[in-house]
Amino acid sequence: MRRLNEVDRPRIFKFDTVKLLVVVLVVVGSFAEEFTDRSDMFRSWFIFVNSFTAPLYIFLSGLFQKQFQKGQRPNLHKISFYLILGYILKITIFLLRRWNGEDVGLDMFGGATIEWYFFVIVMYTVTVWLLKGVHRYILLIGSVILGVVAGFLPLSDEFYLMRYFVFLPFYVAGYNLTPARVRRFSHKVNVKLAGAAFLIIYFVLCFREREIIYPLRMLFTGRNAYAIVPIEGCTFYHRMLCYGISAVMIISIIACIPNRKVPILTHMGRNTLGVLFWHYPLVLLLWHVGAFDLLLPLGDPLWKITVLTIAVIVALILAVRIFSWPLNKLQSLIDKIPLIPCIVMDSVIMIAAIVTNILIPY
Repeated sequence: MRRLNEVDRPRIFKFDTVKLLVVVLVVVGSFAEEFTDRSDMFRSWFIFVNSFTAPLYIFLSGLFQKQFQKGQRPNLHKISFYLILGYILKITIFLLRRWNGEDVGLDMFGGATIEWYFFVIVMYTVTVWLLKGVHRYILLIGSVILGVVAGFLPLSDEFYLMRYFVFLPFYVAGYNLTPARVRRFSHKVNVKLAGAAFLIIYFVLCFREREIIYPLRMLFTGRNAYAIVPIEGCTFYHRMLCYGISAVMIISIIACIPNRKVPILTHMGRNTLGVLFWHYPLVLLLWHVGAFDLLLPLGDPLWKITVLTIAVIVALILAVRIFSWPLNKLQSLIDKIPLIPCIVMDSVIMIAAIVTNILIPY
């Protein structure tokens, strides 16, 4: 009988549940960020969530990337899908922010909002294909060095290069592992116990020692050079500290999630891309209709609890399959396009982006 490979083996439910948890926390982080200037509690939530959500989601993207490859070449249809989603989201956010009265431009090759993920994943997909002949340990060490060195460079949101370099080690780590191997490691009792202990300790520190940890937020977001981080003498060892915290949090979260199917929730974990795509435009819409302003008169701590509750509810609603249906439909349509027309389509998209940048200054 043929031996099953990693892709053939039964679905590991742990990762569906992990993805749902992470994307719920991404939404919580987006809501919390709106109130960090008004509440110490939200500053604590923001730094706790942002210290691991982006690295973990990117790690999982790398972990399952091999399933989407087309033999010896990258999946160009997947690249087209992410490019189109990224630009749709970018333009939608731009229009909503202008509708809200913000004086913002439209930068087609950079930005600070959630669409950066889609473009960075395209860049990672091409990167691992171009470097497929490089030994995995050399690739991982090299990616860490690039992430550390990038902090000395005057990079920010231009072409998403800072985030690309900073989060590259997590994608490479995931890409060079398999879901089964990660599950086996995280299933060890000592890993589970150590992970649970670290989660609790770090969570408490984010609230009790907020003033010490909160300045690291500009490093955890992955978009700032050392020179502008509000930490005296910020340099490469601060980046290494953040890498260490993020890595241990990734291991801890995965270890603490049981490998069993949780009714409803595990299935919702397959729809996380829809949550990632829709949630930030929804936050902007809530600001536009004044929904957040209605919460503040509730008083402390009720308004804070209400904001967090709404964030979780929004994430779970967006994880319902119907919200992923447009994205899945788009992907199925792109998958039917022959290879050469697909390449032409990507070229047209990039040319249109260049023209848009010229016509609409940012």
